[in-house]
Amino acid sequence: MSSTISIKVYTNRVYTNRERLPVTVFQISGQIDAGTYEEFQEFADKTFNDGSRNLLLDLSEVTYIGSAGLRAIHHVYTIYRTDSVKESDEVVRKGLADGSYKALHFKLYNPKPDVYNVLKMAGFDMYLDVFYDLDKALKSF
Repeated sequence: MSSTISIKVYTNRVYTNRERLPVTVFQISGQIDAGTYEEFQEFADKTFNDGSRNLLLDLSEVTYIGSAGLRAIHHVYTIYRTDSVKESDEVVRKGLADGSYKALHFKLYNPKPDVYNVLKMAGFDMYLDVFYDLDKALKSF
C-alpha cells in the first residue's frame, strides 16, 4: 500500500498592530512519510521561493507522520527561520534551553492526538507552537 498526500494552500491576511500580515496555510491530508515527504518538502520550498514568509501547517487531516515527515517539517522550519536577531543561533539555543523560544514564522494547527504525540516525542513542541483554535493560530504571527 503506497502513501498519499494532498496539500491545499490558502492565504489569509491577518491584521496585527502594525500591518496586514499574509499567512499561508497548508491543509495537508494523508500521511507524511518516506513516500510523501519529498512532495511536501518541495511544495514548501516552492511556496517559500514564491514569497511566502509565514506558514501555518494544518495537520487536522494527517493520519500518520513518520521519521521522514519529521525531517521534512524540520526542513520547513529552517527555510522559514529568518536571519533576524530574534531568531539568531544564540537566541534559539538559549530559548530552547530555558523553554522560551518558539518559531516566529512557522506554526502547527490541529494535529490529531497520535500525530501530536509523535511531534512531542520528537521534541518539536519545544520550538513550534501548536494551536487548536484557527483564529488564535493566525493571529499569533
